[in-house]
Formats: sequence, C-alpha cells, structure tokens
Amino acid sequence: MSVPTEVSKFRLGHRTSMTRTEGVRSTTYHSQWHLFPLGASRRPESGSVVLEAFCADCRGPVGVVLESEPVAAQKQRTRSTLGWLLLAVGILLVIVAGLIGGGGAGAGLSGVAGVLAVLFSFGVRSAGKTYPGVRLDRSRPAPTKAPHRIFVR
Repeated sequence: MSVPTEVSKFRLGHRTSMTRTEGVRSTTYHSQWHLFPLGASRRPESGSVVLEAFCADCRGPVGVVLESEPVAAQKQRTRSTLGWLLLAVGILLVIVAGLIGGGGAGAGLSGVAGVLAVLFSFGVRSAGKTYPGVRLDRSRPAPTKAPHRIFVR
C-alpha cells in the first residue's frame, strides 16, 4: 500500500485567450491560461476520487478525478507497454514491407502502416511517462465553453 502524497503541484487551468499567428509556411497558436490550485487534497489510498475544483473565471466547480498512486502507476505501465508493443509491430511491418518488395500495394501499405505505428508509439510511450494520475472529469459538462486543463508545476 502506498503512502498518500500531496497534490499541491497540480493546477486547474482555464484558457483565457488564444492568438493565431500566420507565418510564411506555418501557423502558430499561443494560449494564455489562468491557473488555480486544486485545494488541500491528498491522493486516496486506493481507487480514485472526484474533487470539486473551483474555477474563479467560470465562477463554478470543475470536476477533477484524482487517482491513487497504484492506479496512476498501473496506467503508466499500461501505456508504456502499449507503446513498446506498437514500436515492435511497426518495425515488424517495415521489415515485412522490405521482404515483400516489388513495389506492390501490399508492400507500400505495410511500410506506411509500420512507419505510422513507430511514430505513434513514441507519443504513447511519452504520454505514459508523464501521466500524473490527475485528469478532468469528462462525465460532467463543463460550466462554460472555455476549455480547462490540468497543469503540473
């Protein structure tokens, strides 16, 4: 059983503005956020709990799901395993495309699918490493149209 830890490093963010800058070959978006503490909370010892974080911009509660250390660690392991599995499958598909050869549709599709799986695996593994065990409660509607997000200090 893990010891509950403080969650004071997490902040609820409310997006206040987003600017769009057109470049010669790219478009850049810049968002500004107001950050609010989640309150004096502790992680549960098991399972998860829904907190009512107050957003001062919306003037209302926003549901935040706070998971226990074991649950968050299990989700990190699951995402890491899925990322490694995608990497292996992607490499296998690229090898199969090389073995089929001939420039046919099967080889091309296998190669493209393999490269996409390899690229996607890096994102899945990265998300697994940084998963904090805190997320917004999507089962309840947001108080406003402005998006919210959880930030880690």
